Amino acid sequence: MHRLKLTLIFCLLCAAGFAQKKKQGKMSPLITPPTIADYAVLEKRMACMYRNKYSPVERLKFFPFNQHKTVMLISFEPPELRAEIIYTDTTKAQINTSVEEEVYPTLLEEKQKLDLTRLKEKKILSALEMDKLTDILYNFGYTSTKSYKGLLIAESDGYRCYEPRNAIVFLDENGLIAEYIEICFKCHRRKESSEKIKMGEFCDDKYDLLRKYFRATGIKYGTAKRT
Repeated sequence: MHRLKLTLIFCLLCAAGFAQKKKQGKMSPLITPPTIADYAVLEKRMACMYRNKYSPVERLKFFPFNQHKTVMLISFEPPELRAEIIYTDTTKAQINTSVEEEVYPTLLEEKQKLDLTRLKEKKILSALEMDKLTDILYNFGYTSTKSYKGLLIAESDGYRCYEPRNAIVFLDENGLIAEYIEICFKCHRRKESSEKIKMGEFCDDKYDLLRKYFRATGIKYGTAKRT
């Protein structure tokens, strides 16, 4: 159940149970911890459901779609960086052995030109393709957000790894990077350039929906299904 990130209200209630005693001086009864069946219910509620809540016009009002008309999907392979290695021997003086250092500028940086030479694939979205992207982001949400036995669902933390190979990039009128959403489909994690970016509810299947969308637009690298 490591994929569930739960706001465990029951934990707070348990703590209160320990801290508070009945008037007779006895401990108040503790709340039973969630069972495997309880977690199964929560997982079902975290699954994606299509709600058709927002129209195409309404979806384009979410930031950053409401600010930037040029949206690009990309795939890339981060370079392997080499840095200086220092060998230390406590019995001798420190010996510094340098290895050739290669420094690469950050690929995704706001107000900078996107280095196309470092991309494996790129795709500027048409109006129809943008409509499909916003449909995935804003019309797919949790099956249910209601609490269950004091437990509330929230977005999964994904896996510990983070090896991004894909991104959604928003370009301004000068062709500079305005905002971006960096995605690691392998690890089910992402990084947004701004807290203002609206991503909708990231239900359990949202990464897979986006992965398939990337592949449908021709972005193959980094979008293979996790095994």
